[in-house]
Parts: sequence; C-alpha cells; structure tokens
Amino acid sequence: MPAFIPITIYLNHRSMLVTSIPDAETALQQPWPFMDKPSRLEAIRMVEECLAGHCSHQAAFAAFEAAASEQGLLKQKPPSVGLRKFDGVAEDLL
Repeated sequence: MPAFIPITIYLNHRSMLVTSIPDAETALQQPWPFMDKPSRLEAIRMVEECLAGHCSHQAAFAAFEAAASEQGLLKQKPPSVGLRKFDGVAEDLL
C-alpha cells in the first residue's frame, strides 16, 4: 500500500496516527462524534471499496481525511522552529 502524508486525528481525547488505508479502517471503527454523518459513512464505503480493489488508495484516503476534517478530528501542529525561520527568510525575499 502506498504511503501517505501522515495525519493525526483525535478520538476520545487520544491521538491516532493514520498513514494507510488499514489505519483509516481502524480509525473508522472507533466511536466518532457523529457516527451517522454522510461523510463518515462515505469514507467507510470508500475504504471498503479500496480494500476490495475497486477504487484508488488516494480516493479512499481523501474521503477519510474529509470526514475527519468535517467532524473536527484533525488538528494542525504548529510549524517547527526551522519552518518558521524559513518562512521569515522567504518573506524577507519578497
């Protein structure tokens, strides 16, 4: 299975790193704030289709990420010190 840019979701006050379709499947089996939201149900369907070989990994992972985002489960980490310095240098050049 292809590697994805890892995303961290927060379910039940615990973080969960999702890097693959099997990780997404595991996360979708956990209790979510809104279990019957259409985006979550679509993500479940897409992951199942992907595991059966009927859709791409990218499409299934995108559906999962969209569902997690809609339910507020994605949290952005603050940029690293190095990235903040790089951003400052890039702004100075503009």
